[in-house]
Amino acid sequence: MEYKILKGSVVGYKNILKNKGSQDYVEYKKINNGVICTVADGHSTDYFEYSDEGAKFACEVAIEVLESYVDEDGLELALKESEVQQLICNRWNKRVEDHYKSIYPIVFKTEYIKYSTTLTAVVITEKFRAYLKIGDGSIVLKENNNYKKIIDNNASQKIIDSIGREGSYKNIYYKFDEINNDENNLQWVILFSDGYDNSFMTKTDLYESIENTIYKYDKSIFSRMMLIKGYKNYLSLLSENISKDDISIIFIGIN
Repeated sequence: MEYKILKGSVVGYKNILKNKGSQDYVEYKKINNGVICTVADGHSTDYFEYSDEGAKFACEVAIEVLESYVDEDGLELALKESEVQQLICNRWNKRVEDHYKSIYPIVFKTEYIKYSTTLTAVVITEKFRAYLKIGDGSIVLKENNNYKKIIDNNASQKIIDSIGREGSYKNIYYKFDEINNDENNLQWVILFSDGYDNSFMTKTDLYESIENTIYKYDKSIFSRMMLIKGYKNYLSLLSENISKDDISIIFIGIN
């Protein structure tokens, strides 16, 4: 099985005005017969002053933890028992502690909340797909040329779930799908931060943007080169004209 990867990330317009960097982070790793992709979105207000580091740590530890369970062929059970979720949060806490102590060597209490971040992740192999999410990032699937969101957000939720809050592992939700070769209709998986989601008024507009990107990617080598060359500018325009937020997105095409 082969995987096509396209990722993009830009500093949001409001952070450009503040002369700040992006609080998002996006990363992926190709593994044996598969791929792991992650997108994290650190909280952008001044109080969460290290959320950019928190987002980076979240992506890094998620890839580490998920890869270890893929190698051991025990991911589904470990997700069901919240073992993976706890390990991601525990390793994230350790990264935060080390970073915080590097700034404040004499520390009585690490302020994890200042590193708060959302996280979406996906593992795709020849045997299964696993999806994880905490917070308001999005996971979209393209199956049989139709789009759908999975592990969707609770619209009534006033406080966004994030890694950094006490007991946050309990709010990392997941979906696990074994692959039936007779029904292997998944074409693309797309992960993105809420800055991309909020750049569109309706799901129809959102899916049209995704479909247009995929069309350009698959049309020809020349079209793909032009897409890659101009994609960051496209995301910047979305942020400037609509969401004002950082945007990070990753496409995984499955052949």
